[in-house]
Formats: sequence, structure tokens, C-alpha cells
Amino acid sequence: MKNIIKDMFTNKIRLIGYAGTIIIFAVIFYLYNLPLQAVLYPVVFSMAYLAILVVIRISVKTGKHKRLSHIAKLPAVSVTDKLPSPESTLEQDYQNIINHVIGELSEALTSHEKKMRDTTDYYSTWVHQIKTPIASMRLHLQAMDSDSSRNLLRNLSSIESYVDMVMSYLRLQSEHTDYVIQKENIRDIVTTIVRKFKLDFIEKKLSLKMEVEDAYVLTDRKWVLIVIEQILSNCLKYTKEGYVRIAFKEDDSLLVIEDTGIGIDATNLPRIFERGYTGFNGRGEAHSSGIGLYLVKSICDNLKIDIRCESQENVGTKMYLTFPKNKVFYE
Repeated sequence: MKNIIKDMFTNKIRLIGYAGTIIIFAVIFYLYNLPLQAVLYPVVFSMAYLAILVVIRISVKTGKHKRLSHIAKLPAVSVTDKLPSPESTLEQDYQNIINHVIGELSEALTSHEKKMRDTTDYYSTWVHQIKTPIASMRLHLQAMDSDSSRNLLRNLSSIESYVDMVMSYLRLQSEHTDYVIQKENIRDIVTTIVRKFKLDFIEKKLSLKMEVEDAYVLTDRKWVLIVIEQILSNCLKYTKEGYVRIAFKEDDSLLVIEDTGIGIDATNLPRIFERGYTGFNGRGEAHSSGIGLYLVKSICDNLKIDIRCESQENVGTKMYLTFPKNKVFYE
């Protein structure tokens, strides 16, 4: 309200108009040597009429301001139909510009969504096709049962994980990604992932300290499997000896994944969840994409899981995942 009143009386053209009107009245009355009463009556009535017009104008402007403030909070593509009728040619010009920009934005958004759908469809087909030979190779290698076949099986599992990561990354970028939040058994989830890396633990002679009892967390099973798989994959990749420990504290809904690996340098630690960041202390290997932990953080943000990392170089790394205790967090 204050800004509207200020705008009305600080407009230079309006001030010139008001001042000009008063001066014209004064000059005419002076030239004709009219009595004071003849001057006062028109001035009083004019001021009263002007005051009424100002009040009406302020009321109209206030209503328009409130409506525009509400429209400003709406998605850009829905603004066009909500704009108030223009009161002048200049306002019409502004609205034409807004409509033109929104039209181009809408077209760009539609084009982007189509490209994302096409890309996702293409890679979905690619993943489906590549998994067929992977499954065939797995059966042949399992039948061989030799040291070399077990080594190849481990590498084959890594390939499959990278393939799955591609699809997870693409789906995460989509606006149509759905999450099914419900109570899930955390021990069952962790066990599923541990079994997947059984050969890696055996080959690297690493101990597994499993401290997870039957307990339930609110989460999306499919997506949290990806999170834990990626973290555990990193543990195995960067731990040459020692152990990997997985523990769950039910009272705090806290999952801890710990390793005795090479650790992360203190200068790199704040940036490990950035997309494309690989670090410089050995975690940034030649084949590292810098996507894994970015994917983990993005999924955790969407699932309302608080994730943090503690690490000490040449000592090990701890990942803490705190699950929400109430569905209110997802609303």
C-alpha cells in the first residue's frame, strides 16, 4: 500500500500535472481579480474530487498489486492466462513481451522433456539388450568354477553395476520419477547388497562386520538399494585390507557404513558429492566418473535421508545415513 501511494505521488508527469493545474487556476483568478470565495470554492471541490479519484485509484492499484503478487508465485507456463487486463497500450506491450517469452520457454521445456524421454527410452532399450549377453556370460562363468572365472564374474558384476548406474542417473534427472515410500526391513536391504559383493569380499580377503538386526525404515526400496550398493562398492574398491562394517542404530534410524580403506584427504572431503568431482588422493582413478557419490547424494536428498561423511586419509571412511522417522518429512 505504501509503495503504491508513493508511486502515485512520485511520478514526475503526475506532479507536473498537479502543479500545472494549480498554477493555471491561480493565474486565471489573479488576472480576473476574482474574489477569494470564488477561488476557494472551486479549489475545495476540485481537491475533494481529486481525493476521491486518488482513493479509487489506490484501491484499484492495490487489488492489481495483490493479484500480480499471487501470479508471481505461479509456474511460468501458467502465468499467461492469469494476467489482469491491461489498462494502457504500454501495459499491453509489456504483456505481449511476457507472453512471447513464456511461449518460447514453454516450447523449450517441451523440447527438453521430449529429448529426455527419447534419451531414457534409448538407454532403456540399450540396458535391456546388453543385460542379455551379460546374463549369458554369467551362466557360462559360473559353470566353469575356476579362479579366472570368478575374477571375470567380479568384473562382469562391475559392468552390470555401471549399466544400472546409467539408468539410475537418467531416471533421477526425469521429473516423472516416482518414489514409493513405505516401511522396509533394513537388514533385508543390506543383506541383498552384501550378497551381490560376496565374491569381492572373498577375493580381497576383507572381513565383513554386520551389525544390522531386523528393523524398519521409511524409504523407497529400489532407490535406497542403489545408494547402499554404491557406497559399499566404493568401500570395496578403495579398501585393500582390514574390514567393512555395516551397523544400524534403530533408535536414531542411523545406518553406518565404515571401511578401513585409503580414506579421503581433508581438502577433498567437502566436495565428494559434487557431480564429476573425482579427487586427487587415489579415489580419482582413471576410470572414475565422479558420478557415483553425486548419484548417492541426489537420491538421499529426494528420499529425505540425511547423509554425511567422515574420513581420515590412510585410516578409513564412515558414511552416515539417517532415515526420516515420519512420513510427514515426505509431504
